Amino acid sequence: MNQSVIHIIKNITSANSSRSLLQRFIAYSFRQSIRCKFKRFGDRPVGESLKILDREYRTDEWTNIPDKVIDLIERHDPLYKTPGNPIYLIAESLRQHYTDFECFQFRDPVVTTWQNFDSILVPSDHVSRSKTDTFYVDKQHVLRSHTSAHQSECFKRLANTTKHQALNDPKFMIIGDVYRRDEVNRTHHAAFHQAEIVQLYSEQHCRMATTNLFDESNETRTDHCQERHNLNAIRIVENELKSQVESYIHLMFDSTDGDPIQMRWVPAYFPFTHPSWELEIQLPRNKSTNDNGEDLDKSEWLEMLGCGIVEQSILDRDGHSNRIGWALGFGLERLAMLYYAIPDIRLFWTRDTGFSVQFDRLKPFERYRYRPISAYPQKIFDIAFWLPAECSEWSANDVHAIILEIGGHLVEQAHLMDEWTRPKDGRKSNCYRIVYRSHERALTNDEVNRIHHRIEQALVKELNVEIR
Repeated sequence: MNQSVIHIIKNITSANSSRSLLQRFIAYSFRQSIRCKFKRFGDRPVGESLKILDREYRTDEWTNIPDKVIDLIERHDPLYKTPGNPIYLIAESLRQHYTDFECFQFRDPVVTTWQNFDSILVPSDHVSRSKTDTFYVDKQHVLRSHTSAHQSECFKRLANTTKHQALNDPKFMIIGDVYRRDEVNRTHHAAFHQAEIVQLYSEQHCRMATTNLFDESNETRTDHCQERHNLNAIRIVENELKSQVESYIHLMFDSTDGDPIQMRWVPAYFPFTHPSWELEIQLPRNKSTNDNGEDLDKSEWLEMLGCGIVEQSILDRDGHSNRIGWALGFGLERLAMLYYAIPDIRLFWTRDTGFSVQFDRLKPFERYRYRPISAYPQKIFDIAFWLPAECSEWSANDVHAIILEIGGHLVEQAHLMDEWTRPKDGRKSNCYRIVYRSHERALTNDEVNRIHHRIEQALVKELNVEIR
């Protein structure tokens, strides 16, 4: 597999995925401590009308959605519904593998804060609830940041269906676009796609004739089991979950010569499942030697998905108190970039026929390696500014949001290149490097200069910085 693509795919995985639980907690606490409370880019005047997919909202002090993101939502051809797009092909591969799972698609990404956070037990002080990380339509509505936002609705819908209640245990998937405020680079985008897959079991239908699902004498939660759950039943469900996942990963990534992909399960934490795991796959070995001529195995592991046993309090609330179950989540971009060796996440959104023609005749699970279509040069510009003197807290995501809104798809990458504090007065300076490149044409210095100047003006106006 192309090593540059492997490096890019590794960056898609959150930096937290390879850290210990203590390191994750420290990183989370640090991010919480620097949440910036001043006006965010994308904020709109209070009381304006905001329309998203023909639904109208009234803006308030929480609204922070840039027009460019609304444009993505209102595309007439959502990627997961567009035949020939790699995202569609990956979604189809999941539908074919989980063939008897009911598939839900929710076109409108606007959900309530209860759906996006409370329904899946996200703590009230979690960083994902901040305006820095999530797109708010208004105080009570957000753009879903995960397909799990619809999990409760699906549970309730199936609990009220006589067929599922009496004859079958619910199993379903949710496929859709999700939105988060994030940095701008080849592996991150304000919009991406997920698939949520869920299966529930009752004692009648889960082939557990000799095992009760619940043990009322179990009052203590352990690393391996929730309260009231029967540990033996959980082990059976865990085994079925991991078997379902592993069979799909083998179909996707086993080598054509029959060499199976190597996988491992790592304990994890998610608010809405316990116990929880992440699946990692072993990337192709990069052989090298040390100074003594001895072989070094530089094989690396990449996180592919998260999953776990659904918190029983969610099932009790949503009409399935007599069942236990599992849930898992795939990132479709991550799968597509690795499977097709696609180096830039923006390519999924391009309308360039040089890209789409490569995939429009492919079938799910059909092997193919993307052929680069852009030979146009990058345009690299730096921008340095003094942070506001009266702002003690700062969020880089606000800078990235401005860059995304103005530069749009022409911004290939933007990152903080340098931070400096002036000794005489302690004033802080940031320098960002912005890489511009189009996949359709060669950019001129004049047009990039105009875009770059607009970004500078927006930084001054919206974040009160001073250009150096």
